[in-house]
Amino acid sequence: MQKKISVFLITALLIAGFSLINLQQSTAGAAEVGTEIGMKAPDFSLTNLNDQKVNLSDYRGQKVFLNFWASWCPPCRAEMPDLEKLNQKYGAEVAVLAVNIGESKSTAANFIMENKLNLPVLLDIDKKTAQNYLVRAIPTTYILNEDGIIVEKTFGVLSYQSMLKLTGIEE
Repeated sequence: MQKKISVFLITALLIAGFSLINLQQSTAGAAEVGTEIGMKAPDFSLTNLNDQKVNLSDYRGQKVFLNFWASWCPPCRAEMPDLEKLNQKYGAEVAVLAVNIGESKSTAANFIMENKLNLPVLLDIDKKTAQNYLVRAIPTTYILNEDGIIVEKTFGVLSYQSMLKLTGIEE
């Protein structure tokens, strides 16, 4: 009787083990969508200053520096020169996306022109993307890897050196 129970338990454990291996293989690379580190960043579609639709998913295969900001925000304004520098020097390695929250196209465009910036600015006029990303303070920055997985998330002003460190760029 004990031999039958032992065989049954061993068989059950083997089946459970194989089931777990199959489950892990079937979910490999399929991260849950969300706003925490290790999750797949929620996709969005926003308009840029040239009235073109831009989807976050267009940047799969590239690292992304996703920065939420507004022109009225002093910390955001302070961060912009370093964000511009990152874009100018390393835009081929890291896609810099500056998501303007809640302002009109003309307000965002005027700020960009007055400050002689060439950043890719996306307009989140209705603030829905910021809400989806749970942005509570600005600037807020997400760093995404090539698969769209969030690898870093920060709140507040970043220096140029911090931007490089977060994106894994060595100068």
